[in-house]
This record gives sequence, structure tokens and C-alpha cells, in this order.
Amino acid sequence: MCELATIATIGSAVIGAVGTIMQGQAASQQAAYQAQVARNNQIIAERNAQDAEKRGDIEEDRMRRRAALILGSQRAGLAGQGSVLDEGSPLDIQMDTAGLGEMDALTVRSNFQREAYGHRVQGMNYDAAARLADSRTSTLGSWLSAGGSILGGAFQGAKMYSDFQRTGAGIRLWGNPAGAGSRLSGLGF
Repeated sequence: MCELATIATIGSAVIGAVGTIMQGQAASQQAAYQAQVARNNQIIAERNAQDAEKRGDIEEDRMRRRAALILGSQRAGLAGQGSVLDEGSPLDIQMDTAGLGEMDALTVRSNFQREAYGHRVQGMNYDAAARLADSRTSTLGSWLSAGGSILGGAFQGAKMYSDFQRTGAGIRLWGNPAGAGSRLSGLGF
């Protein structure tokens, strides 16, 4: 009977070890999936950064063309009034318009560069997440845990078998071997 318990203990340890290995493999596959998703997100973040830079270049050029149109309109209006364009207040007005136009263009550039930078930082975060997930794809821990379960079960089974061998005929469930001296002997046990 004890041999059956020993076998059951070892079998239970083996089944537990197989379950641990399967859990480790499932966790590894999940981590690999998460790593790939993070890498895909990193690629998208970089594409978004490049898109922001391209849109920034286009918007910056548009702001400069707009400032040039405003400056041209001012020059035409001032010339139509008979003003000398290259001196005094008319020159100051044109210089202010050109300066403000350039400032607007540079502000647009700066805003889009910040947007691109934000996407790149997000991409670095996705890269870090992918690396972390990659570090969890190893199933070594589950194999070690499974090995520990098997060794623990084998030790427990060996102890049970040793106890069985030491007692000779095995464990008696009802009373002591001689039938005497037991507190329950008067009850027929």
C-alpha cells in the first residue's frame, strides 16, 4: 500500500512539473508576443516622428510664403500712398513684418520638432518594453521549478518508501501490532 502512495507522490510531482513547464512556455509565448507588439509600436512611433518632421517642413515653408505675401501687400500699399519704401517708418513696418513672419516659421518648426521628439521618446519606451518582454521569454525558470518539483516529490516518495521498509510489514491502521497496551484495545481495536 505504501508503494502505491510513493508512486502517487512521485506521479503527482511529475504532473506538477509538467504543469509548471507548460505555464512557463505559455508565459514565454505571451512575452514574445508582447515584445513583437512593442517593436511594431516602436516602428509606428518612428514613422509618426518622420511624418511630423515632414509636416513641419511643409508648414514652415507655408508660413514663410504667407509672410512674403503680407510683405508684398504692405509694399504695394505703401508704394500706392507714395511712400519711399527703403527708409523711415515704411522700412520699419516691412522689417517688423519680415521678422514676425520668420519668427512664426521658426515657431512652427519648433512645434513640429517637439512633436517628432515626443514620438521618438515613445519609440524608446516601446523599445524598452520589447527588451523587458524579451527577457521574460526564457523558460529556464519554469524548467528549474519543474526540476525542483520532481526532486521534492522524489525525496518525499523515497522517504515514504524508506519509512515503509523500516516498519517491515507496513503501517497498521487499526491498533498496535500486539493488540495490547492500546488505549483503544478495550473497544475492540
